[in-house]
Amino acid sequence: MQVDDGFWRLRLYKAVVADLNEFFAAFLSDYCCNCPQVIARLPEAAGESFELVAGVYPGCCHRGAGDIFRLEGVGVERSHLAPELVAALQQERAQLLRRDNRVVRGGAYTIRRLADQTTVRGAHCRYFGPQGCTLGVLKGPLCINFICPPIRDDLLAICNDDPDLVGPEEDFLFIYRTLAVISYEDPFRAEAEVDLFRQRLLGVKELCRSFAESSKCKSLFDYFNSTQEQ
Repeated sequence: MQVDDGFWRLRLYKAVVADLNEFFAAFLSDYCCNCPQVIARLPEAAGESFELVAGVYPGCCHRGAGDIFRLEGVGVERSHLAPELVAALQQERAQLLRRDNRVVRGGAYTIRRLADQTTVRGAHCRYFGPQGCTLGVLKGPLCINFICPPIRDDLLAICNDDPDLVGPEEDFLFIYRTLAVISYEDPFRAEAEVDLFRQRLLGVKELCRSFAESSKCKSLFDYFNSTQEQ
């Protein structure tokens, strides 16, 4: 193993996260900003509507989420990011936290279930700040892989129900598979896998852009939310 093995792997890892951050900012951020309405679309959410009493509702960014380094994709043989990649990731996170030590992270929130008026208290991920995630390109695998079922349903509708493009439910855009290759294969194989990931992502981005333009919608969330209300 080369001395700098974790660092070239981290370079590719951060490149994948940067591309995903751009995609989410362009097309999916409104879903996260309106998380309770998205949750209400889940079949199991019937009767579970709630109102925020205190704090900021973190959506998927609950306590511990950012420090989960598991890989759970289809055909992924290793169950976690490579230790040298995790070490390099944690080293850069520590540097980031030292630089931004004035940023308030973590915290708690309280919601009230409307069905029975009970209150529930929860904790944010420790990297969750007032403007959302503070990790930038240093997010964990779970943070960049997970999309909730309503978002996946909408992306499938946009992508002509092509799961080979969107990826399976447990491996959005085959991100876990990409991270496994970055973690354990040689640089040439890893670079090639990142190129394949970027091709898939570009295909989804182009379809989202075309759909938004043809539908003349302000955002994908607004379009699909309005169709649910009709």
